Amino acid sequence: MIDARLPQIGGLFALMIAVASGCSRPEPPIAPADAAKAPSTSAAPTEKPPARPTDGSGFPASQAAPPESTSPRNREMVDPEIGDREIGERKIGDLGNSASESAADFPGGFVGTAACAKCHADRYASYQKTHHSRSLRRPTAADLPTGLAFHHPASHRTYTVRKSGSTWVHEDERYFGDSPDTDDRMPIAQLPIAQLPVEYVMGSGAFAKGYLVRDGDYLLQSPITWYTSPQAYAIAPGYDTANQAGFGRVIEDSCVYCHAGIVSTADENPNRLILHELSIGCERCHGAGADHTALYRDRMNPDLQQLQQDEIIADTKIVNPSSLDRHAAESICAQCHLDADVTVMASGETVWDYQPGEDLIQNRLAYKSTAERESVKTFSNHFDQMWQSQCYLQSDTMTCVTCHDPHDPHASDLASDKIDAFRNVCQSCHVDQGCAVPLPQRETENQNACAACHMPRAGSDIPHASITNHLIAVYQDGKPRGVTRPTSPPMRRVSQSVDLLSPEELHRRDVMAEASWSVLQAINGQVDPILASDDAAIRALPSADEIDSLALLAETSRQRAKAMILQKSDDGATDDEAADDDTVQKQIQQSYDLAHYFAVKTLRQETKPTKTRQLALETLADKMIFDQSYDQAIPLYEELTRIRRDARDWYNLAICYANQRRISDAEEALQRSLDLDAAYAKPYASLAKIYSYVDAETAARFQRIAERLSQNAPNGP
Repeated sequence: MIDARLPQIGGLFALMIAVASGCSRPEPPIAPADAAKAPSTSAAPTEKPPARPTDGSGFPASQAAPPESTSPRNREMVDPEIGDREIGERKIGDLGNSASESAADFPGGFVGTAACAKCHADRYASYQKTHHSRSLRRPTAADLPTGLAFHHPASHRTYTVRKSGSTWVHEDERYFGDSPDTDDRMPIAQLPIAQLPVEYVMGSGAFAKGYLVRDGDYLLQSPITWYTSPQAYAIAPGYDTANQAGFGRVIEDSCVYCHAGIVSTADENPNRLILHELSIGCERCHGAGADHTALYRDRMNPDLQQLQQDEIIADTKIVNPSSLDRHAAESICAQCHLDADVTVMASGETVWDYQPGEDLIQNRLAYKSTAERESVKTFSNHFDQMWQSQCYLQSDTMTCVTCHDPHDPHASDLASDKIDAFRNVCQSCHVDQGCAVPLPQRETENQNACAACHMPRAGSDIPHASITNHLIAVYQDGKPRGVTRPTSPPMRRVSQSVDLLSPEELHRRDVMAEASWSVLQAINGQVDPILASDDAAIRALPSADEIDSLALLAETSRQRAKAMILQKSDDGATDDEAADDDTVQKQIQQSYDLAHYFAVKTLRQETKPTKTRQLALETLADKMIFDQSYDQAIPLYEELTRIRRDARDWYNLAICYANQRRISDAEEALQRSLDLDAAYAKPYASLAKIYSYVDAETAARFQRIAERLSQNAPNGP
């Protein structure tokens, strides 16, 4: 009956996954069932739920009924949101601003790249030539050719880019039939979904350009991407599915970590960004510069000029990567170029707490699954590959800057000059070890480019983008010789050294990683790991009562309950299996009760609208619906609608209102749901039920839309 999206496992225990891996997909709806009634949340929530209610059948029989419950087998995905709003210049206020104009506008010790340029003009000039300097920026005409962008047959969507005044707008329409040109004589042939202004271009354009659009306080990812190789628009990475997210993905602070320079959030809400500096700038590698600029500004005083000439400044109050040890220097690059299936944060930290000069492991530890499905993502996998290379392992000095100068991308754009530059790096070690392939053959086949054979390019998880493999090796049939990956434990650490972590902290992270991975697999429909696991290892941690552990315990319990419901619906139940069915129902109830318990404890510790609180609210609201305690779910969903943008929160709130006979409030909530997601079938069906009592014509129109969206869904009704 309810709709619940897939949780974005993050916050303090942070299950970090790559941008393209879909951080806003809904999980299967869960129908209400007789269960233990949860405590009231209008006062301080209790930790032990009292006895279950005697009835509670969903919508009152005399009132509007909700749309039919979707089987958990049919995993409904997030749809795009509606955008039938004013298009053009928007007043952003304090949220989502571009680079700040003065140091006073920057958070905690940052001054911005422009301040650095005043004294380091040559460095700034070379920085301007790098991809980092164009990682996030305001759009220009060159970034957004207008006209029909493309049709996406898999999802029955048409995307268009147009200009409205000084603003570029992305439009989304849902068509019915086999194509937008089908002669469809039904009353509804196409449905406008969204018209949203483009606020930022994300990506340098070396491979592609993505776009961020704005809706009020929220930045959203556009499904439209410009790909450099074909010089054309196409569907964004991670969106090429029948049930793609459309404009439904809200950009959080962690989403822009590798594209934006300096970011903070409003009231610690990761969905409401304050962008102080757009592109990756000086301070992302050199650390906050306020103390450094103040130090040298004082010495620019005319009265101190002689002192300045004679003085040697021992501490310049800035990070110089060349003076760091290898692990700390690599950490600066690894903060973005290290891919992972799961990332476990240090207690109480987020990715933005990392400071250049530290070893990245002090802030977070990356993990990859050792299962047969070893991650195929390669776009940002540079470190995992390099760290397995014999060239790296047999060297004490080799690191990123051995080949890449972050201040001076190759001065020449000629391919031959780049090949020569990289070959010279290789020959600084291998000059006395001749290549087994004769020189004439190398020159004919690949211009004698060492990397062509030993670091071959291959496709990636980004369409139309091939990436250099940073695992330096001798390749045979496309695979590196002599390189084997471990098959145990379930999650391998992606790090060169863990010496800085205590055994207790390392164990904590290992336990959290394995549990988080089982949650992520359950979210993606692979329920066996979560069903086979238990939470004993998490509960045994010394940190079991800290918010990171409590939040993860709430989520594992919730996902285990959902997995059992999914498995139960797949298996079915006969009369002979009634006893077993009762046992399963009790196990489901027990898991939900545990989710309730840990969610309440999480909410008591986390009062800010962080991702951790949002997930705990969602878990508790889910439990209340499961218990048919709609009155207690209402304040939870009301809070969620205030702190995040999700059409399903409004729909679920409407279901709760209707079950409390607050039909006017339910109608308004359903409309708000459609304001965010005009392709969401269930609110139309529910509105049709409501209007059937007062306006038959409007009810029929809503019902037609609901039927068309369901019957013409890419995966069927």
